[in-house]
Amino acid sequence: LDETTSGVDPISRDNFWELIIDLSRNDNVTIFVSTHFMNEGARSERISLMHKGKVLITDTPKQLVKLKNKDNLEEAFISYLEDVLQESSNEEKTEEVVSEKTAKKEQKESSFSLLRVFGYSYRESLELLRDKVRLTFALLGTVILMFAIGYGITMDVENLKFAVLDQDKTQLSRNYIENIAGSRYFLEKGTLNSFEELDDRMKSGEISLAFVIPPNFGKNLTKGYKQEIAVCLDGTFPFRAETIPGYVQGLHYNYLQNFYKENLGIDIKSDTNILLRYRYNQDFKCIYSIVPAVIPMLLIFIPAILMALSVVREKELGSITNFYATPVTKLEFLLGKQLPYVIISMISFFILVSFSIVIFGVPLKGSFFTLSLAALLYIICTTGIGLLMSSFAKTQIAALAGTAIFTLLPTVQFAGLKDPVSSLEGIGRFIGEVFPVTYFINISRGLFSKNVSFSDLHLEFFALSISAVVIIMLSLFVLKKQEK
Repeated sequence: LDETTSGVDPISRDNFWELIIDLSRNDNVTIFVSTHFMNEGARSERISLMHKGKVLITDTPKQLVKLKNKDNLEEAFISYLEDVLQESSNEEKTEEVVSEKTAKKEQKESSFSLLRVFGYSYRESLELLRDKVRLTFALLGTVILMFAIGYGITMDVENLKFAVLDQDKTQLSRNYIENIAGSRYFLEKGTLNSFEELDDRMKSGEISLAFVIPPNFGKNLTKGYKQEIAVCLDGTFPFRAETIPGYVQGLHYNYLQNFYKENLGIDIKSDTNILLRYRYNQDFKCIYSIVPAVIPMLLIFIPAILMALSVVREKELGSITNFYATPVTKLEFLLGKQLPYVIISMISFFILVSFSIVIFGVPLKGSFFTLSLAALLYIICTTGIGLLMSSFAKTQIAALAGTAIFTLLPTVQFAGLKDPVSSLEGIGRFIGEVFPVTYFINISRGLFSKNVSFSDLHLEFFALSISAVVIIMLSLFVLKKQEK
């Protein structure tokens, strides 16, 4: 019976207890009664004193009073409560100490942990291996696109940068140079002092063609002697090199015709000819330029999308709460999610390079180790871009569309895929210089076509390293440990 005498007058309460006692002692009925009146508890054969739902002690009323050496049950009950309150105070102090130790432990656990990083990597790897569609897309998607793009891209020619190695240094040779520089198709980039400087500047991509004016050019020209002017062309961009000879020959013969007409008053044909020399891709095949540039484009498009979808997919499924509720730091979460896709993308890179050499027949003239190291830094950047995009997207459709636009458009338009970044102006030039694809395209083309060394590419490697750090830091900044 639960507090059956609450709100009852004293006479009725006494009558009630007489009935209860008679029923219990004469009819042998066990009765459980809860009450907050101590004089009622004193009538029971056994009593349990309780506080906050917990039993403090159970015994006969007389024994409970005797244990506390009190005059009545109410005073004994108060004494038992005081003991409990004292114990609670001690427990609270103990809990505070334990809480401080726990907080320090959690703070220690919140520091960077490779174990948690690999834990997330292992979980993400299992999900990737179980999802056959995503795994197939990650491994073979780049190869399929490479076949489609490798044979399908054509490009126009603009802004031809040149320099001159003038071995004659006469007024006529200077006039000849001014005739070339005055054309809207050419941009002069200083003079050359040696063939070594010519090789260095063309290898770095600073110029795309160079004129070599031989000694006695002016003297032989005035006498009508046979003379050849060498023009060195960078064959790395065959779509540009196809047009350059026509521009050069047109300006050359136009200058000679005007020279003889103005100085001698005659219209004759000179024996001064143009000697074209192609460097880097002497076979003049477009595929030698397209394929090395397609590899960077594919390695930003697919890995970035897969990385973005991986995180947003957790948001949609709700499994992102594992990150919110555990002591895993933001850096551990990002690196753990990123690592499997870096490994998958590196495997894809090796497949692409193999296809480039075996299927497309594009030789790798430079160091494969240098190219692989650059690819690793580049893939860290591209998967980092996917992580960055996933921080803003709420759905997989939004992540797919946003990442595709953010990666593909700058790559095709501003990263040097069609034209050198140095030929761009304004915002396009700025995007090209800060976008990591630009530097990996330079590395890929340089190693495939020009056999450049690591020392020649140190600026590109530095730019990729800085880009990787900046992208990861931005991802850490925008990623929230708790969803709003």
